[in-house]
Amino acid sequence: MKKLTYIFAVAMISVGISSNVHAQGISVGGGISYGFDIEEIGIQLSGTYGLNENMRLGADIVYYLIGNENFFGEEISTTALEVNFNYHYIFYNENDLTLYGIGTLGIHYIKSSFSIAGFSEDFSDTELGLGLGAGLEYNLGSVALYAEPRIFLSGFDQLALSAGVRIPIN
Repeated sequence: MKKLTYIFAVAMISVGISSNVHAQGISVGGGISYGFDIEEIGIQLSGTYGLNENMRLGADIVYYLIGNENFFGEEISTTALEVNFNYHYIFYNENDLTLYGIGTLGIHYIKSSFSIAGFSEDFSDTELGLGLGAGLEYNLGSVALYAEPRIFLSGFDQLALSAGVRIPIN
């Protein structure tokens, strides 16, 4: 987990100090995400940083609400999350509507723990994922609504649909 935090911090610092780039806007937000492979809802926190009128960088973290399950009277606990670094290429930006393509590099993590008849076992896996998607953002003035379907072609190989709000902070 320390590695994920370190990678996220380095990426955000490098975005913040990049030279010869004039920001078109910074926004932060959150919403929900649904992973079709794991069939669970997640909570998403996100942010974007405008590079110019056609490109922006973003990052998001999704924590899936899997929880605990009972299997033959024994409890199985599962945790799953994603840390994604995104590139948005904006195709259309008029009349408060923005349409964009998404390229994603993500770090996907899952951990399961179980205990059966006094025997306990933990399993965890971390995968690097590449994803492609599209996004739609509608500006309401002080907030913007967004929806983003993405398919991960490596890592945990799943289709994910995210939706939420973004708030401009500059």
